[in-house]
Amino acid sequence: MTRTESERSDALERKRRRRRRVLVPLVFLTPLVLLVAGVYAWYRVQLDPPGSPGAAITVTIPAGSGVRDIGKVLSREKVIDSSFAFDAYVRIDHHGPFDAGEYHLKKHLGIQAAVDVLEKGPVITYVTLRIPPGLWITDVAKQVQKQMPGLSAAKFMEVAGSGAVRSKYEPASVHSLEGLLFPDTYRFTKSDREIDVIRTLVNRFDSVATKDGLDRVHVGTLTPYQVVVVASMVQEESGTDHDRPLIASVIDNRLKINMPLQIDATVLYALQIRKASNTAADRANPSPYNTYVHEGLPPTPIGALAEKSLLAALHPASTTYLYFVVAGRDGHSAFATTLAGHNENVAAARALGLLE
Repeated sequence: MTRTESERSDALERKRRRRRRVLVPLVFLTPLVLLVAGVYAWYRVQLDPPGSPGAAITVTIPAGSGVRDIGKVLSREKVIDSSFAFDAYVRIDHHGPFDAGEYHLKKHLGIQAAVDVLEKGPVITYVTLRIPPGLWITDVAKQVQKQMPGLSAAKFMEVAGSGAVRSKYEPASVHSLEGLLFPDTYRFTKSDREIDVIRTLVNRFDSVATKDGLDRVHVGTLTPYQVVVVASMVQEESGTDHDRPLIASVIDNRLKINMPLQIDATVLYALQIRKASNTAADRANPSPYNTYVHEGLPPTPIGALAEKSLLAALHPASTTYLYFVVAGRDGHSAFATTLAGHNENVAAARALGLLE
């Protein structure tokens, strides 16, 4: 049976319609495919840009930064071009979280290489803190503020007085870390805060003091804390290492006979100034730290003490000395058992211009 002309015409029309149904979606699909291909190509370039990276750069990621925040920082510093692509890559490939801190990166590094660096963690940079012996705690706080940018002397003093950190040698009735911060050279990270510095200095003191036998102290009737008080006075009054055990013996001998210690450094501490004249008015200061007015030891140490001063207080020389005075421009002292002998030493010191 043969098709009529009309049937052949209908068949051709149906074929043409089928071709139109196929061609119409292709017309619209081609630009979409090209767009997707273009976006993918752009994305690949963001992940791994062509050419070599640019100049080295240190980038700081602030604490609390999320993925988007980090992407914005990296884009701003030109480590990557697109924070959007960074966010997509990290989330799709399940990278992170990333720690706050400093990272050594390069400009135009690309997202993949930047993420590799971030996942290794921040570079640890250290700050050196040098605390010399003899400083009052207020001066230690000032040195912390000066040498460690971002830390505050006021905050240091606040934390030091809060009881958040205590020395094992600090009696329950004492609420001061004066004399219990060990003078030394330390290294801290930029993320360390005031409490971290205080804890480190106190732990160092406790470690040194325990090594030297402060917890097994046998110096007359003194407690370990009182030995620290003596050591702080030795620190302030000694001009040479040779004199430290001798000055400790003077303090020990006076304590045994209930004789006022008459340590000038305690008067200066009571006045809380660096340069104060040793006048009768100063020595009449009613402060409990004034050992001209009050018998016995001051209530706390009067400064940061070196290990040599602690050892001298733990092992005072065996002498009958009750007096000492500066005797040379190198800081060494002359010692005497009697007041007459001391007066002679004082006269000699004045003759050398060592005393007013």
